[in-house]
Amino acid sequence: MVFDPQGMFDFPDPYPLFAELRRTNPVTSFQFLNRMSYVVTRYDDVRAVLQDGETYSSRANAEVGRYMGRTVIEMDGGEHGRMRALVQGAFGGRTLEALTPAIDGLAHELVDRLAGDGRADLVAQFTLLFPLDVIARILGLPRSDHAQFQRWSLDLIAFSKDPAGARGAAERLREYFLPLIALRRREPRADVISRLVTGTVGGVGLTDDEVVSFLRLLLPAGAETTSRLLGSMLYALLVDRERLGRVDADRTLVPWVIEETLRWETPVVFVARQTTRPVEIAGVAIPSDMMVSTIIGSANRDETHFDDPDRFDLDRRAEDHLSFAFGRHFCLGYQLAKLEARIGLTAILDGLRNLRFDPGAPVPAITGLAFRSPRSVPVRFDA
Repeated sequence: MVFDPQGMFDFPDPYPLFAELRRTNPVTSFQFLNRMSYVVTRYDDVRAVLQDGETYSSRANAEVGRYMGRTVIEMDGGEHGRMRALVQGAFGGRTLEALTPAIDGLAHELVDRLAGDGRADLVAQFTLLFPLDVIARILGLPRSDHAQFQRWSLDLIAFSKDPAGARGAAERLREYFLPLIALRRREPRADVISRLVTGTVGGVGLTDDEVVSFLRLLLPAGAETTSRLLGSMLYALLVDRERLGRVDADRTLVPWVIEETLRWETPVVFVARQTTRPVEIAGVAIPSDMMVSTIIGSANRDETHFDDPDRFDLDRRAEDHLSFAFGRHFCLGYQLAKLEARIGLTAILDGLRNLRFDPGAPVPAITGLAFRSPRSVPVRFDA
């Protein structure tokens, strides 16, 4: 099996393929970017791979490092733990509790801009902007620069589609960050950049390039994935207005809308690992130093783990989805993502009444194979 890089962004619906693989070839191989990879599709197998950091190394993400630089997503063991600890506090509950009023203000400010128009594209005018505003605030970046580094971040994560464009974006981000890093070294503040430049790993501070690499990762990881979560969540509610009305009337359902969206349409469909020794998964022998792609999107729709998995179910309580991965590489920003999703959806429900798809616009759809979300969510509402 060979996948076209363009399909990583435009693939319409991979779930029938995933279901067939779970049924007939739960562990198979495919070629992507001139490298053979073993694909793991069943929930139990995916979870087992993600949990075993000794057997399945994060070195598989070294390809990402060619563009972002060396980051925590390709580190293992103690190195990963020490680097992660540098910024963990910035994404912890106490810090986020203090940030909640500011995040709420950012969400309502964006919704207020839309409220008088009666129509909007919630992707272009909300879901792309809101998480970027939040992560930029946490990093301590000037708001006037958001649109520019959003474009660089999008170019960076599209490295499989346009390697030259990703390299150019990586260099421009480096040029952008270096003066800010120098400033924070002289005048530290209460932001993530200051944590990185003043912190140490094993008693040694980070170099400027190591800080740049961390920031190249945090921007798209903190903004892009949450943007996709918000877009798919709004789509799931708008495609069934009875579902939307139920959530609007009972806001205690909002956390479960978030969990079910993460299960039903995970923003990041697969996570790569590399074997450190020969292994066997579901009866398939895999040599050492081979890439293993865990298909999170398939695991989250495994019919042996979730009943009627293709159905978006408000009453499902599937907190054991794998959308934030599992084990030592469990997503550092999971609490922030859930907080933004809750605040963002609440602001939209409060501010845009009688929300519905725009009947005069093209019907939206969720697409992608590596990253999934709708490209647009055109809506109308009562101004």
